[in-house]
Amino acid sequence: MSRTPRLPPALALVALVLLFPPNARAQEGITVRIIPRFGLLNPDDYFYEEFVSFAEDTPTEWTTGSLGRAAYAGLGVEVGLEDRGIFLRGELGRSFEGWLSAVHGYVQPRIFFDPPTIINTWIDVPAALTFATVQLILPTRLVFWRFRPYFLLGGGGKWYEFDDPTEPVTVDAILPSNGFTLTADLGGGIYLDVLGLTFDLQARDTLNRYWGKNQNDLVFSGGIAWQVY
Repeated sequence: MSRTPRLPPALALVALVLLFPPNARAQEGITVRIIPRFGLLNPDDYFYEEFVSFAEDTPTEWTTGSLGRAAYAGLGVEVGLEDRGIFLRGELGRSFEGWLSAVHGYVQPRIFFDPPTIINTWIDVPAALTFATVQLILPTRLVFWRFRPYFLLGGGGKWYEFDDPTEPVTVDAILPSNGFTLTADLGGGIYLDVLGLTFDLQARDTLNRYWGKNQNDLVFSGGIAWQVY
């Protein structure tokens, strides 16, 4: 009767270590981080332009609007494999103290010897943008002192919210409506390790189309990545 050969315990332990190194096994665990962040939203200046009427192919009444800079706050949850250098991040963010500056233009026709003139009416509308995105974080293998750069790409949704104008509107202005649109995210960031804390500095462009125009809204933000697992 044949017996199956067995490795001595010492050799078996060496083989186990070679096949499954302790450090590699520890690094294969999932890392979970929570990242509260604050920063600045820099929207695309030219938001929309809408015409009311035409006379001999010449616009006589129109409204243009532009979004101004606003504060930004968000909360992200990042899950990934530290040894593989790939992370998936979900983030909710919102702008605060934002404004839409709209201008209603009207061409006043010639009156006797007076030439035509353009009459502008300025309208201020409180505005807020809400972001919900999922991003793929791709850290690079480059390390500069304590800086670890990364790239990100992803997508999600964006909600536009507009309140009533701050002053009564007495002209036939066309003001934007609340709405939802899909977005694509592209950008990068840097992890910075200081005093046992990991800071996340990020810049990204949220691309979407709203009111017939492509929008490029830049978000510059920073936060602290708290590792909870």
